[in-house]
Amino acid sequence: MSAAAPTQTALLILAGPAGVGKSTLCDRLVREVPGFERVITATTRPPRPNEQDGRDYHFLSEAGFDAKLTADAFLEWAWVHRKYRYGTLKSAVLDRLPHASLVMNIDVQGVRSVRAAAEKIPLLQSRLVTIFVAPDSLEVLRERLQGRGPVSAEELERRMQSAEFELAERNSYDYVIHSRTKEQDFRALLDYWAQAQRKLG
Repeated sequence: MSAAAPTQTALLILAGPAGVGKSTLCDRLVREVPGFERVITATTRPPRPNEQDGRDYHFLSEAGFDAKLTADAFLEWAWVHRKYRYGTLKSAVLDRLPHASLVMNIDVQGVRSVRAAAEKIPLLQSRLVTIFVAPDSLEVLRERLQGRGPVSAEELERRMQSAEFELAERNSYDYVIHSRTKEQDFRALLDYWAQAQRKLG
């Protein structure tokens, strides 16, 4: 499947609870729709053996991450599992946005931060599109999380509580995908992208 290259580039952000398939949608969009690139985010996590700096992540030391924070270089950032920090560098988005449409998935807190940053960056504000991927139900989400591999009862409940918090914000997004099958979700994503293109002009 393919689609025509976009006439106007955009930053497409997918958010939603863990386990709803956001990463799968992002990867397929980049693979099948001309003109899309994945945003390369930054992390303090050390690279895994098959990962390359600048291709998979921008790998930063703790001091390097702090320096970027001091320089106000991030659109958003967060601690993940209280161990490593992840963030989206302004340069990773703004340097590419004039040339390509970008897609990324972040949590709802990250989306709020990007929206706040966009208020001061006209290019970003005019091209930001947010899509929330919602599970069919919390029970279906629980089954998906359990099906991804071993997870402790405590971690499962933490993720379920996070999901409820995130779902409460879904109506603040430009579009909402009510997750069903992978194919239906991708079709919905393509439909919403087509609608967004018409609005972008």
